[in-house]
Amino acid sequence: MVWVSTERKERHPTMSKNLPLTKILLSLAAISVVAVAAVGGTFANFTATPTTISSNAFASGSLTMSRSGSGAIFSSAAMKIGDTATGSVTITNTGTLAGSYALAGSSSGSAALAAQLHLTLYKDVDGGTAIYDGSLGTLSASLGTFAANGGAHTFYFHVSLPTTGTDAGDNALQGLSADESFTWSAVQA
Repeated sequence: MVWVSTERKERHPTMSKNLPLTKILLSLAAISVVAVAAVGGTFANFTATPTTISSNAFASGSLTMSRSGSGAIFSSAAMKIGDTATGSVTITNTGTLAGSYALAGSSSGSAALAAQLHLTLYKDVDGGTAIYDGSLGTLSASLGTFAANGGAHTFYFHVSLPTTGTDAGDNALQGLSADESFTWSAVQA
């Protein structure tokens, strides 16, 4: 509430009127400053110094392989009904990851001869349990998991030329040739 005196005093008539209003305005300004300071102080937060942990390193693994020897696993020229060709190869996982391996064949040349040739494939023991026993022209076999850093398996191939069951069928195979490419592949185990 503002009170203004209506009495006139001789000494300072104008000051008496303005003095109470000035005091009120100064008081309001002081209260505003204190209020702003109080509100600003209530929003203070604690902070921490950041902690840095460095040298977190990552490197990817590898899945690679090598084979023993070089060139063809086996070769047979002038095969006749009942002949067998054999050969072996060792495949090694030279990578840092274990791999699930597979073997596939791809024939070229005479499809009739490739379909007639019979493949028996053994893993690690020649003559053990066959992991593939069928036509050379349709080879596809799962080989299991090879351990990382040197897991190796030896594969033994026995390819024979059996009879078709008839002289005419056998004679139709004369003079034909076929080639087979073997592809080992692996995926991370």
